Amino acid sequence: MAEMRTEEEQIDAIKSWWKENGKSTVLGIVVALAIVLGWRGWQDHQRNTSEMASAEYQNLLSTAAVQPGEQLSDEKRKTAEHLAAQIKQNYEGLAYGRYAALWLAKSAVEQGDLAKAQTELEWVKTISEDKSLAQVAQLRLARVLLAQDKADQALAELQGAPVEGFQASFYEVQGDVYLALGRDSDARTAYQKAKAAPKGDQRPILAIKLDDLAEGK
Repeated sequence: MAEMRTEEEQIDAIKSWWKENGKSTVLGIVVALAIVLGWRGWQDHQRNTSEMASAEYQNLLSTAAVQPGEQLSDEKRKTAEHLAAQIKQNYEGLAYGRYAALWLAKSAVEQGDLAKAQTELEWVKTISEDKSLAQVAQLRLARVLLAQDKADQALAELQGAPVEGFQASFYEVQGDVYLALGRDSDARTAYQKAKAAPKGDQRPILAIKLDDLAEGK
């Protein structure tokens, strides 16, 4: 009888606990499952989106591809620009959206539309969280500004330290800007920094630019 009472007491205790905590326990399990399934669904969505963006970007590159010495036809350029604009709009949060904008800037430069190229490059520089990608956009933007006779604005883009791996390019563009501003001494210093940077000695153009400055002096 004592054992029966003990079992009955245990059963009553379980019933009492379930009455007090059962609903919250079930709710907790449901919430946990929802979080897990939601996370997996989000990961699947991100993966699918990235794969779609990659496929569309490859389509853009295929459309814009030309053989050495050839130029992109007007029809293909129009198609490629449409694809790039769609990628930029649909995948703004992914790197492919920024790559598409860089291609649009390149196409604009090829057509002499430097204002459009500037707009695209400023967008990439502003929105990109990738420091390397932002640096690429910044250097191209400085060159586009320089081509528009906006050397002061170009110089403003080249303040601070360059991103690792971009030292030679950074200081070479900076030297070009200083040269356009008539600041030969600063240009020489920038070119020397570019030449001393990693792989800078692999840029024969730097030696030519330095020689030109020496001759000018």
